[in-house]
Amino acid sequence: MLSKLGDCLPKVRKPKGGWHIPRKKKRRSGPRVAPSERGLPPCPACGEWSMQKDNSRVELYCGACGAIMGSS
Repeated sequence: MLSKLGDCLPKVRKPKGGWHIPRKKKRRSGPRVAPSERGLPPCPACGEWSMQKDNSRVELYCGACGAIMGSS
């Protein structure tokens, strides 16, 4: 005679903190910065890590608040 799946599995008590649920990835706020520009410092005005390099004007600017840092 075949046994049911529930007959052979041991019973497990639920942990006090509940079962672990893997969290989804956090959503990024602000624009994505290209991989070549990831070595740039955080914005001095807002503190976000969204500084970008403007190659035509040779200056750094913040993609989140728009602050311009000038040439580096």
